[in-house]
Amino acid sequence: MSGNLINSRLPDKNWTPRRIIFTVLFTAISIGINYFGSFLAGLIAFPLYLDSVMTIAVTALCGLVPGLICAFGSNLLLFIFAHTGIFFSACHLSTALIAWLVFRAERKKAKTPGGVSANEKLLSADSFMWAGFLAAISNSIIGDTISTFVYGANTSIPQVDNAVQGIYVVIRSLPVAAYIGGTITNFVDKLVSATICLFIYRFVKKVFSDLPSF
Repeated sequence: MSGNLINSRLPDKNWTPRRIIFTVLFTAISIGINYFGSFLAGLIAFPLYLDSVMTIAVTALCGLVPGLICAFGSNLLLFIFAHTGIFFSACHLSTALIAWLVFRAERKKAKTPGGVSANEKLLSADSFMWAGFLAAISNSIIGDTISTFVYGANTSIPQVDNAVQGIYVVIRSLPVAAYIGGTITNFVDKLVSATICLFIYRFVKKVFSDLPSF
């Protein structure tokens, strides 16, 4: 009895060699895309971060731990090569954690007619939008606080910093300008990222129809 209980708690059936290879490759590729996204954000005129554009997709397809690895690995690359503050990794990590909590809640509520496992059902578009929305809130609170009190309201992304400076000209309060600019930017950025991740998630699940979800 106890042996069956222990075995039922282990996700061994999910950790097939194919699953491991996919998780490692997809997470590594996503880290690279996040890094490239941040580089791209520095070239466009619209104030976006795009440094966690794949984190929600990794969390949806591979689980919490790969999502956290993707989040921290992306920020580590940015810290080494783009001089982004290492403390901003807290924002990335919160994005993965919140996405996992949202997806976990949906899977728990999922009905399983015909014996279909809740983990095998596709996540809804609403869950991705909620993940993006809640991540935007957490990133605004954490990121704007770090930016204001650790880096002098500097994010190292010129378009975002220019937006903050433009607000500062009107408000004349750097902390308030940082919070307003950061909040607006985070909401747009995370909803864009969540939308991209939704399409990537559905594409991967269609191509790899037998790929289980965590």
